[in-house]
Amino acid sequence: MTKALSSAGGVRRTALPARPRAALRGGRRRVIVKARIVRMSASSVTALAAHIGYIRRDAALEEKDRGKLFDAMSEDANASDLVKSITDDRHHFRFIVSPEDGAEMADLKPFVRDLVSQMETDLGTRLEWVGAVHHDTGRPHAHLVIRGRREDGSDLVMPRAYISHGIRERAEDLVILELGPETRLEQERKLQSDIAAERVTRIDHFIARKVSPEHEFRLMDSPSQYRTLHAARLRTLERLGLARKLGAGRWQMRENFRDVLRGLSERHDIIKTMNRALVGHGGRRLDSDAIFDKSDPDGRSVTGAVLQTGLTGEAHDRAYAIIDGMDGRAVFVELGVAGDVEEQKLGAIVTVSQPNLEPKPSDITINRIARANGGVYSAGLHQADDPRSSPEYVAAHVRRLEALRRAGHVERSADTDWKIPRDFLDRTKVYERTQARYRAAQVLVRSELGLKEQETALGMTWLDDAPPSSGVPMGFGQEVAEAQANRRAFLAGIGMKVEAGIGLTAAQKTDLLKRDLAQAGRTLAEEIRKPYSPAPERGHVEGIYREPVSRVSGKFALIERQRDFTIVPWRQVLEQRRGMAVSGVVRGGKISWTLGRGIGMVD
Repeated sequence: MTKALSSAGGVRRTALPARPRAALRGGRRRVIVKARIVRMSASSVTALAAHIGYIRRDAALEEKDRGKLFDAMSEDANASDLVKSITDDRHHFRFIVSPEDGAEMADLKPFVRDLVSQMETDLGTRLEWVGAVHHDTGRPHAHLVIRGRREDGSDLVMPRAYISHGIRERAEDLVILELGPETRLEQERKLQSDIAAERVTRIDHFIARKVSPEHEFRLMDSPSQYRTLHAARLRTLERLGLARKLGAGRWQMRENFRDVLRGLSERHDIIKTMNRALVGHGGRRLDSDAIFDKSDPDGRSVTGAVLQTGLTGEAHDRAYAIIDGMDGRAVFVELGVAGDVEEQKLGAIVTVSQPNLEPKPSDITINRIARANGGVYSAGLHQADDPRSSPEYVAAHVRRLEALRRAGHVERSADTDWKIPRDFLDRTKVYERTQARYRAAQVLVRSELGLKEQETALGMTWLDDAPPSSGVPMGFGQEVAEAQANRRAFLAGIGMKVEAGIGLTAAQKTDLLKRDLAQAGRTLAEEIRKPYSPAPERGHVEGIYREPVSRVSGKFALIERQRDFTIVPWRQVLEQRRGMAVSGVVRGGKISWTLGRGIGMVD
């Protein structure tokens, strides 16, 4: 590929190579390059830090590289400086580079450095980047994070064609330099391994390019020397329910057969990840429910301990957690986009449930207006129905309909009216189910403390309210039962007799809460240099909200007054008034807050 620069110093789009996909590839060694351009926003900073943490995690690196990233000059690059720089950029790039023959290469780091150096030559600028080589799959691969600025401070723009195939071809050339051209024997061996693979293979890509509009594939379209291999692959696809033989040399392909294969491959990777996480944890099992189905409205929620966390997906940008369930089953839960979901602490006790799959309030409004207007909705009809609605509010309903239209659930006429079918709300449920995999699962943190810490904690713990295990306790459920017995022994030692299966009385719970807050008060009194005063059971509380306080019994708010301070229940909305005056009224263990101009809330 000949380098060609524009007057602005970047690669000219028209100068990029256009090598045919199926021709002139004899002896070439495949390299898979996955790229993602991430536009920076407030949430992107957290997501970038999570991604950096993922690619440098010990479990994926060789022992000598654990906790380290590398760059052009260093084996232990300073990633924090790069993250700070990227924070002010418009975007950055993430790459995964995976040579098919990576296991045969001596070390991927020199290969990556040579690849980035070639990219710098092609793009006409020095690149700021960090990378890591992972060995946690059957094929070693490299993760790269590249800053989105050129050396002169302008935005770095990589042409689509260069990202799509230019980088890959550069990488393939470098692999050939190290290993030599791929021999015919190697090609045959790789094709043979593709026959029974439950993943997308080169044969599948060839079949997908040759299928007719009716999704029919004819074996005569295969090169004669590969027909036997292709026929064998088609029989594998038939076994998987992805192809059906119509006659001699004719096959009916399932429309989305490659998507199904990707799903199978992803499931295999998840099961491997779970098996690694369960090493040393006896009494656990994996079954058909090992992967949490966010799209099942009748699916069971899962309560257990966070056993492992990480990032998953092709771009490694979706957070996941493996939950050690109470019933002895381990469950893989895809939580949502990294940075948009709170990172879960290992050992924390959580309950995971499906996202809300019911129709949205906007769907109900649209349906109501349409039913009153002969099945038609429009912005004008909405405004007439509720004159107080702002243009932005109405526009949000229209955007919702646009999304549903793209999914084939509603139709729009030329005059911007929308035809709303009578089963519209049922269709929105179907749409929500299809979108569920892109949404965050609902995660309720029961306790950030592990079982051992809870056994002797002075305060209300999850163990005190956890239901006894049904049937014969297994795995984590058995550990919970043992921890509850130890907890009862501890409470008996401080004068609280608790019978198994009955739990704490209301008075005992109140006593533990008071002990917990009194202990917090003694610790904070040394820092604040004021005495702690317990909040009244009924009465008025006012002062300056200083900060949240995490305790065994939950999260509380520190309220500082002129001569002392107190600790009361916390809520997120209090953060709007940090360092400012708040007031509330305590009744029955709850507190009604007044913030600013008489805005009230109940905690």
